[in-house]
Amino acid sequence: MLYHVIHLKTHELKILNTNDLVDMDYDVDGRVIVIDKNQENYFLLATKDIINETNSSR
Repeated sequence: MLYHVIHLKTHELKILNTNDLVDMDYDVDGRVIVIDKNQENYFLLATKDIINETNSSR
C-alpha cells in the first residue's frame, strides 16, 4: 500500500510504502500521524487504496 504524506516540520510531500512505516497514531485533532523508519513524523494525506476504491465504485 502507498501512503501520501506531508512532513510535520518541513512540509515535504512524500509517498511511503508499507515497509517504510513503523507506526501510525492520531493527534489530538484526530489527524493520522505516520512515523517512518527514520522516526520522522508525517500527516497522512491519502492512500492509493482510496483512489482505487473511488474509481471502482463508478
